[in-house]
Amino acid sequence: MEPGNTPLVEMPGLAPAGTRLFAKLEWYNPTGSIKDRAAWFMFQDAKKRGLLPDGKPLIEATSGNTGIGLARLATVNNHPISICLPNTATPERKQILRAYGAELIEVEGGPNGAIAHANELVEAGHGHTVYQYGNPANPAAHEFGTAPEIARDWPLPEPPDHLVCAYGTGGTITGNSRGMRRAYPTINVHSVEPFVADPIGGMRSQDDPFQPPVADLSLVTHRWEIETQLATTMVQTTMDAEGHFVGTSSGAVLHAAQLLLEKHGGTAVAILPDAGWKYLSGAPWAG
Repeated sequence: MEPGNTPLVEMPGLAPAGTRLFAKLEWYNPTGSIKDRAAWFMFQDAKKRGLLPDGKPLIEATSGNTGIGLARLATVNNHPISICLPNTATPERKQILRAYGAELIEVEGGPNGAIAHANELVEAGHGHTVYQYGNPANPAAHEFGTAPEIARDWPLPEPPDHLVCAYGTGGTITGNSRGMRRAYPTINVHSVEPFVADPIGGMRSQDDPFQPPVADLSLVTHRWEIETQLATTMVQTTMDAEGHFVGTSSGAVLHAAQLLLEKHGGTAVAILPDAGWKYLSGAPWAG
């Protein structure tokens, strides 16, 4: 099953007065996140280019969702897969990865530690990595997939004023910026980020020492740094107002969307990476 064609819905319960907020619900992808798109594009690209012959092991560094998407593809195509992920990843993501048959290598040092360890394994000849942080197929998944879907489904006669994306690998914000600007040249692009000292799973700050090569931050017109507590609070607010159980990164995106609409007005599209089911063991849900 190919990812894509996820719903674009309006969220009037979250939009400040006089504005309109729409959200792209990416948990409707096969394994429940936007990373299914990048995983599909990168996997198919590697197969077409002969970089991943039948049976060759895959190795990937991930905070969870890209690894889950790749593990699904590896399993059905008979590739062993090893996932290097931070030891802080939620138990739910680890359980899903194991269910798909992935070998888990838990690493200290957060996402950057996972990247370093995966690179060591690849250099030692243990398998192929699609390296989501530097693979052009990652943003291509959004430039030629997600963004055209938004443009196709946009319900208003006037173009959207704002695009709001979480910054992680850089693939989502780079690819969607390119695709949306092709359709709507005047759109403002908003990067949503955590503070370095207050991380949110799957997201990255522009202040982090490592910046993914795939990211083109020259496309960003506004940057919003969101505290973890505010992102978590927005998860509950979204459930109460709209009935959608979003993940923490989606909560951060929606909080930033509210702030920018209060400040700038107009219409916004918020891309929501995943739902909250993979985070139930964390605050505030753990009892």
